Amino acid sequence: MMSKRGTKKKSFFGIGLLIYFLVGCIGIIFFLRWFKGYLVAYESALPSNGITEVMDAFKTGTIETVMSADNLVTDSTFYNIFDYEAHIRDMIRGKEITIEESPASSAEVPRYVISAGGEPVTDVTLKVTGQNDYDMDIWGCDKFYPDEYCMSTDVYSITVPSDFVVNVSGRTLTNENVMKDENGNPVVKGIDLIANVTDYMDHVPTFTTYQVTGLWNDPVVSATLADGTPVTLNQDGFEYTAPLQTDASTVAEINAMIPTIVDAYGKHFIGVNSGGVYNYLLPGSEYRSSLSTAMTMFYPTSHITSYNYYNVSADNFVTYCDNCVSADIKFDLVVKFNSTAYQTKNEGSDAVWIFIKQNGTWYLADVPRQEPRTLEDAGVTD
Repeated sequence: MMSKRGTKKKSFFGIGLLIYFLVGCIGIIFFLRWFKGYLVAYESALPSNGITEVMDAFKTGTIETVMSADNLVTDSTFYNIFDYEAHIRDMIRGKEITIEESPASSAEVPRYVISAGGEPVTDVTLKVTGQNDYDMDIWGCDKFYPDEYCMSTDVYSITVPSDFVVNVSGRTLTNENVMKDENGNPVVKGIDLIANVTDYMDHVPTFTTYQVTGLWNDPVVSATLADGTPVTLNQDGFEYTAPLQTDASTVAEINAMIPTIVDAYGKHFIGVNSGGVYNYLLPGSEYRSSLSTAMTMFYPTSHITSYNYYNVSADNFVTYCDNCVSADIKFDLVVKFNSTAYQTKNEGSDAVWIFIKQNGTWYLADVPRQEPRTLEDAGVTD
């Protein structure tokens, strides 16, 4: 029979064992809770978790919540943060957004590529924004790098009269954007066609070429006159040009005198009333002087039986200033003779005529470019 002393020992041992068991259970519970918190903290400290906010913003189209002027990295001088946000919204609208780690990523600077519909839109890097309760780094959005995917390396050139105002994607171009020569001076070109009449012009226009790069593939390029009147630009690939403007009333004035001056001009070359053309030539001009020696004298005037004009036209008018206009003038003057040796002759012309207005009257001032026309051009057989 067990003594009372032995029974007490067993009782204390059981109580002690129970205490150790309870303490162990409590320890395990605390460890499991700590370990769970550690895992949660570890997961929250992963860089991939730090990109979640950016991913959500792109999926919902609210990119302005993560992108700002402070974290946008760009070399562009033409677009601001609002332009980028609008452009990127257009790139991602209605497309599946995906994200993957960039080959340029590192442990110190995690970097990801955000794509829309499989096409890259922007890179984004992360930075440490704090520490959690376990002294682990917490990552958050740092910088956006969209230029690699948005920007074109193409060089755009815009050639316009020097007094035009050029605007590219909302930015007015300045002298900084003007094409420079090897000495760094702006390249401003004159117009060869009017080189002989500049002394008579109220204003001598020149052309300036702007060159810009760092644009998106769909830049909006526009130009206006000095007074703000919009101008339609011609586009050929990456090149934009603005033709000189034409004044309708001036065209009407020139058109009204074309038949008369063509008649006098043609007669001069066949020796019929050759002095009449001087009524229409600019006084004091080099061309007026040179024309006095330009008579063909190809056959004695007394043998001419008739002369007729065909295909007289004037088009492609260009106004250089208020008192200077050019036009493409075409005509055929077919002359018939009373000779069996030489029955017909064509004094046809396809030329650019320059007109100068002086003292309220338009004069022919120069013919800088001229091509002959044949009898076939006139539709006449010899």
